[in-house]
Amino acid sequence: MKITSGKYKYRNIEVPAGIRPTTEKVREAIFSMIMQWLPDAEVLDLFAGSGAMGIEALSRGAARCTFVESNRQNQRVLTANIANCGAGSEAVVIGRDYAAALDEISGRREKPVFDIVILDPPYEKTDYYVTAITRLQEYGLVDKRSIVVCEHLYDNKLSDTYGNLSKFKEKKYGSIGVDLFLVDNHESI
Repeated sequence: MKITSGKYKYRNIEVPAGIRPTTEKVREAIFSMIMQWLPDAEVLDLFAGSGAMGIEALSRGAARCTFVESNRQNQRVLTANIANCGAGSEAVVIGRDYAAALDEISGRREKPVFDIVILDPPYEKTDYYVTAITRLQEYGLVDKRSIVVCEHLYDNKLSDTYGNLSKFKEKKYGSIGVDLFLVDNHESI
């Protein structure tokens, strides 16, 4: 698998055994939809796996990405992928469960507000979306400038709203669904 565009274009990304990476076609589609959020963005790749989504964001102009991955083997592959792309100075890896990582991030003295949040948990873990989106809002990690990108099985429909976040775009790519959420009262794109 390769990074599809930007300064790390064509760099190889290793995929840990047992995970389902976002395909190049779906990554291209997602990033074409969120281009306006990318320049100098603070990105959170909450279920990072190989890190392909977060590295793609960095490659396309994001300033920093926080990668969250709880599996130690996946962390090793993720860290190697970041190093292979030369993105170490732009990346932070948190080796914890997503909920514990959000708790940790929210407790920082200089707590970030993420411009882009990528949620792509294991597809069978549908409750992870609700928990993650709820905590992102409760902890003030997203605001009216933020976009939340959710990848899921298309047949496992996500809600149209989660707290102050509303779905403004829904796309289907084969069996994969991609939903984009913004804070209410934000103009649709």
